[in-house]
Amino acid sequence: MNYPTNQYEVIVVNDGSTDQTGAILNRLQIRYGEKRLRVITIINNRGKAAGFNIALGFSKGQFLLSNDADSKPEVDALWKYMHYFEREGGDRLGAITGNMLLINKTSLVAEAQQNELNSIIGLIKRSQLSYGGLFAFSGANTMYRKVAILDVGGWQAEQPTEDIAISWDMQVHGWQAYCAPHIRFFMDVPETLPELVKQRRRWTAGGIHVLLTKSMDVFRHPIKHLAMVPIIVDYSLSVIWSLFFWLSMIAFVGVQVLCLVQGDWSRLITNFCFAAIFISIEIVVGLIQLIMASYFNDRGRSLKYIAFAPWYILIYWMVNTFTVAVEIGPTIIQILKGEDAGVWKSPKRSVEVVAKTKEEGNQDD
Repeated sequence: MNYPTNQYEVIVVNDGSTDQTGAILNRLQIRYGEKRLRVITIINNRGKAAGFNIALGFSKGQFLLSNDADSKPEVDALWKYMHYFEREGGDRLGAITGNMLLINKTSLVAEAQQNELNSIIGLIKRSQLSYGGLFAFSGANTMYRKVAILDVGGWQAEQPTEDIAISWDMQVHGWQAYCAPHIRFFMDVPETLPELVKQRRRWTAGGIHVLLTKSMDVFRHPIKHLAMVPIIVDYSLSVIWSLFFWLSMIAFVGVQVLCLVQGDWSRLITNFCFAAIFISIEIVVGLIQLIMASYFNDRGRSLKYIAFAPWYILIYWMVNTFTVAVEIGPTIIQILKGEDAGVWKSPKRSVEVVAKTKEEGNQDD
């Protein structure tokens, strides 16, 4: 990091790792010294939020940059983050999140996700900031004000997605949340469709969990938390639309099968034509969104990923709606039972990330 080494500390939380993480961290501590690299080892996996809360207790600084093991911030990220906290009017800034870019480009599934990252940062989060709210921080790379974390009681270990939960907590408690698209970090993304579905199921469960458990905190004082109201409405409509999508899909298939059985070819073809028109409109609107997102996010440098747009629009949107349909029921039951949802198994890392980790861990051998 391009930042004075005596002005920051590195704390690594080894949360129940069963691979070579512990050995690699030991070698890194020998190389850099225990004062520069502090390692917290948790024997049993307690979840990311629990690990963060433990690290919070050991931290010495007033600002904390969370960083996933498979994420890498740009070299001057600390300077850029601190600029927002130290500028005039930044005393109520609780946390600021950066711009996600992918590291691994080894599969169609991975490369297509750059379109999604552009959409999230290029349009969605910018539109949320226009009315002063933010649905979620990026758990992979976000800088928090320590006082703000303590004010909301830390990260909630029972939440499936701690980054969404603490974003809502901070804003409800009067802290500002911000997204800075020019602060970039590079993250590992799922490389196969099953891995993507698994990740999105957890994200969806986290969003629904927060929506159902924290919305009343906003509506108790809707004027005070006015910036959060559009976020709740938007996400609620997204959930409703996702459920309607699959209900209408089932109804459409049922009608088409009935037409086929009855030999009603005219109605069968007409229904297909209407469906084709709807899909065409969806693709056109999606392409417009992705092109605009690429322009706003990086002045069009990522337009090359538009080649993967059909895959993203047709498949990824269906994946996201599918995860809502399959997770809403279990999430509601989980909330009613008061079960802890903050522990999960880490995904398989890409070849690039694994190779880089081994290389950095063995440089002193």
